[in-house]
Amino acid sequence: MVYHKIYYIPEIILWYIILMKELTKSLGNYLLAIYELVEENNAARVRDVSQKMNIGAASTSEAVKLLAKKEYINYRPYGLITLTSKGSLAARKKIERHKTIENFLTSVLLLDKNYADELEYSMPDEVLEKFVGYLTFMQNCSCKEPKWIKSFQHYIKEGKMQSKCIECMRNGSSCCSGCKT
Repeated sequence: MVYHKIYYIPEIILWYIILMKELTKSLGNYLLAIYELVEENNAARVRDVSQKMNIGAASTSEAVKLLAKKEYINYRPYGLITLTSKGSLAARKKIERHKTIENFLTSVLLLDKNYADELEYSMPDEVLEKFVGYLTFMQNCSCKEPKWIKSFQHYIKEGKMQSKCIECMRNGSSCCSGCKT
């Protein structure tokens, strides 16, 4: 008899797995542009998406047809584009994931948020899945900000450990349990 382990997978990670199997970076960008246009105007046209993304109408038309085929949008040639519930949810999840990564880059690593796109699409799926899961957990955890984050930010800014951390390391104690922030 074979027993299977059942793991709880947070919703954002589950949606990430589903989305990444169906949406490339390019299609994801089209979906986000359509989402923004639909939020503003209740619908969009291929030319609106093309103008928003500064991409030719022929390429935009092909992407729109593919998104319709994958059931992210409702679209008939020369007609209006609207989002399906799947497309709306996918766009919101993509935005949420992106904001989570941006927040980490700016508030922990003290980097520019523009690295988020690069980071999202350069990591292997499995690594990004766990990374986003960890960041989501850290953002939603009811504990206060871990003390090591401020020490890490000091290290990033100054290029060296804080004296209190060096002292803790000399004493063989855990810096996070003994330091006052």
